[in-house]
Amino acid sequence: MMELDHTLLRKLAEWDPAGMPVTSIHLTVDGRRYPRKPDYAVRLDELLRRARSQAEPLGRAALRSVEGDLAAISDYVRDDFERGDTRGLALFSSHDAALWEDVRVPRPLLDRAVVAPQAELLPLEQLLETYHRICVVLVDFEKARLFVSQLGRIEEVFDVWDEVPGRHDQGGWAQKRMQRHVDDHREKHVKRVAEALFRLWKEQAFDHLILAGPAEAHAELERDLHDYLVQRIRARITLPVLASAEEVLRRTLEIEEELERGREHERVEQLTNVSATGRRGVTGLSGTLSALAEGRVAELLVSIDLSVPGARCSACGRLVEHGSTCTACGSALERVPDVVEAAVTQAFRQGCRVETVVANGLAALGGIGGILRF
Repeated sequence: MMELDHTLLRKLAEWDPAGMPVTSIHLTVDGRRYPRKPDYAVRLDELLRRARSQAEPLGRAALRSVEGDLAAISDYVRDDFERGDTRGLALFSSHDAALWEDVRVPRPLLDRAVVAPQAELLPLEQLLETYHRICVVLVDFEKARLFVSQLGRIEEVFDVWDEVPGRHDQGGWAQKRMQRHVDDHREKHVKRVAEALFRLWKEQAFDHLILAGPAEAHAELERDLHDYLVQRIRARITLPVLASAEEVLRRTLEIEEELERGREHERVEQLTNVSATGRRGVTGLSGTLSALAEGRVAELLVSIDLSVPGARCSACGRLVEHGSTCTACGSALERVPDVVEAAVTQAFRQGCRVETVVANGLAALGGIGGILRF
C-alpha cells in the first residue's frame, strides 16, 4: 500500500506494462455509505464486469492479463483489505507485466473502471491538487506544537518550548511583581508561537487553521496572529497540549469532514442559483451531457451513487442518455453501461473540476449538474 503523493503518481505514470493493458479501479468504501464489506463488494463486482467488457475487444493475450487483474483485485478487496478510516480505494494492476499498486485515501472516490494502455490517474491527480492542507497549533502558556495534516496523514513539524515561572502565594508587592513577571513570559511565549506559525504558513501555505489546547491559551494566541492566519481559522478545540499525534489527527479528520460537508452544500447552492438563470449552470443528465459535449462545463457536480446506462457516438464521442443515432453527426451510437462514469472521464479530460457530492443535496437537481464557463 502506498500513500498518495506526487511521487506515487509519477511512478504510476511511468509504468511500462510491456504492451499489456492496465486495469484501474476506483471504489468508494465509505463506511457512512457502505457499513459492511459485502455492501461495497457488490459495487466492486459491477466495476469488475465493466472492466472485463472493456478488455474483450483487445485480444486473447490482453483479456487473459485483465482477467488476472480482476481476480487479484477481487481477492485483495475481499480478503486482505481492512478499511479503517479509508473512504476511497484506488487499485491498479497489469497482471502479465507483474505490476500492482493499491492506494487508500480519506475521502470517497467516484466508482470507476478503466482498462487502458496506462493507469487512469486523473481522479487521484485532481484529489491531490484540491485536497486542503490543514495546520493544527496545540498551545498552552509554556509549550506549543505545530502539526500539518493532509490526505489523512499528520506530521508534527515544529515545537516551541519556553520556561515560564510559576505563580506563588506570596502576598503584597512581591505577589504582584511575580504575576507581572509571569504574564510577561506568557506574552512573549504566545508571540513566539504566532511568529512560528506565520513562518510555517509562508513555507507550506496551509489552507485551514485549527487552534487547539486550553481555551484561554489559544484565545490569547489568536489575538497575536497575522490577519492572513485569522482568516484561515476553521475551528477552536480544547485538547491537552501533550495529546498524541493520533488523537490530534482524529480530531482533525472530524473537523475536515464538517468542512467537506459545508463545501458540498456551498457548491450545490451555487449550482442551484446559477442554473436558475439558465445561463451559467445546467442540471439533470441530458442537459449536463450536452454542455460537456460543447465544452462549456467548468465544474461538474455529481452524486456519488448516480449510475445510469447510456450511449456514446462511435464517431464524435458525444454522450447521450438514449438513442440510436447521434444528433450532432448522424453516426451510430454504442451502448455505455454507465454514462455518468463516462461523463466524469470526459470532464477530467477537458480539465474540468469534478466535485463528488456525498450528501443528498443534488437529488432535487437530477443528481448531476455543471457550473458553466459560458
